Amino acid sequence: MAGLVVITPACGFVTPTGAVIIGVLAGVIPFLAVVKLKAKLGYDDALDTFGVHAVGGTLGALLTGFLATANANPNLLTNLKDVVGRTLWLHQLAAMALTVVLAVVATVVIAYAVKAVIGLRPTADVEQQGLDVNEHGEEGYILE
Repeated sequence: MAGLVVITPACGFVTPTGAVIIGVLAGVIPFLAVVKLKAKLGYDDALDTFGVHAVGGTLGALLTGFLATANANPNLLTNLKDVVGRTLWLHQLAAMALTVVLAVVATVVIAYAVKAVIGLRPTADVEQQGLDVNEHGEEGYILE
């Protein structure tokens, strides 16, 4: 899945060789982020959205900056001829920084709004008993 997340934006701008490079790295790097980085930093990410989407998407954006070529898409020569193959990756870094800032700010705003209205986590007792019973009124798993 990580490969699909990363390759899709680059598909119109890189050659098949570039796509293979991105695909291999998109399989390895997000996997390592999910398995190693999450364990090392100890952050709570049950669905691995950070390791897959943040790490994988950032990797894809950066690699697109390095691997984009007019051989794959001649339209790149229209407005980007001075940066493709040279400094496009720097422009990608600037776009990535803006994206990170916007995502962090929006996440903090949303998290505080949710915390004020319903709270971010269940109580320890509810979590121990199970959200299926406490929040939904039914058992998700019947363990006998």
